[in-house]
Amino acid sequence: MINAKEYMGDLIGGGLLMAESRIVAETLLKDLPEEDWKCLFEVENILQKPSRHSSIRYARAIRRRLTPLGKEFIQALLKAPEAEYVQMLLLAVLIHSPVLADFMRLVVAEHKRLYKLVLPTGSWDFFIAERIQLMPDLDSFSVSTLNKIGTNAVRVLVESGYLNSNRQREFQPVYLLPEVRQWLLILNHPELEDAMECTT
Repeated sequence: MINAKEYMGDLIGGGLLMAESRIVAETLLKDLPEEDWKCLFEVENILQKPSRHSSIRYARAIRRRLTPLGKEFIQALLKAPEAEYVQMLLLAVLIHSPVLADFMRLVVAEHKRLYKLVLPTGSWDFFIAERIQLMPDLDSFSVSTLNKIGTNAVRVLVESGYLNSNRQREFQPVYLLPEVRQWLLILNHPELEDAMECTT
């Protein structure tokens, strides 16, 4: 059974991180030694973040998301048009942070099924409270950490088009692209189709 840390993944690390992911993906394909990697993100700060700490934190989060998916996926990601690029990044997040897939399936899709127009503000809190009943070790996360993960979950939904904004949170239809549907099969995650079509 999956543990709480695996369930949450690195969602606390940020949203889709679209611009940063492109830079990290290009770097991953170079197969650099760890020292060279650290030099790029810590010393040279190629992500151009306010601090080196932020730069390496984002770089690590993105590397954890992309590396397990393989070079073929990363190469396709870098060649993808914008809409496909966004959905591929979302797929990477969903695989690495199953909590978001459940939130989309159990909360977003359910509200849409009931013809609700917006995602209520307290949706994440209610969702996590229910998850803790099923997975008690989620309680090991601090309230502030869970809140931060929730903020990033909503940010991902906005960035990938499921919600119109962080403030209004109105649902918008997102249709899974055929190319991304194919990646679900290649990566052996067909179960994520329902999550990725939660507003249609």
